[in-house]
Amino acid sequence: MRYVLIISAILALCLSGVAIGATEEDAEDFMQIHNIEIVFHEAGTTKNLDLMMSLFAGDATITSGGKTYRGKDQIRAYWQSAGPFQPQNQWVAYTPAFRIKYSVEGNNAHLYFECLYVDKTANKIAAHTNSDDTLIRVNGKWLIKDMKAAAVPEL
Repeated sequence: MRYVLIISAILALCLSGVAIGATEEDAEDFMQIHNIEIVFHEAGTTKNLDLMMSLFAGDATITSGGKTYRGKDQIRAYWQSAGPFQPQNQWVAYTPAFRIKYSVEGNNAHLYFECLYVDKTANKIAAHTNSDDTLIRVNGKWLIKDMKAAAVPEL
């Protein structure tokens, strides 16, 4: 009986430790950061440039193809010329859940995700990219501060 009580006490401590470890703030950060990836794909799929721009801090940068784009005007120009925003491309964008990673440290975070762009008319993958991002919290909202975008060679 004593053995059962000891095991029960240890199990109760372990379970209570798990409950304490996951705070409401952690869940809110997770949802807001995950929402960046969701909105990113929605913006690309619907060709909504304003929605895409809502993800970036005013002094954000994007580095892609060996070039760095600084500030909202250059970032807007970058997206205007990008494949998902071209009128002839009918792409649907998504990320498989296991290709998303993030971490939070105070008001800074890191987000990595891969994006598969599926061409609806050809019914095949048109592009496979990744986004390696530094995020900042501004007035309670997570925004992209620095994005490194690149093609992923193969699935």
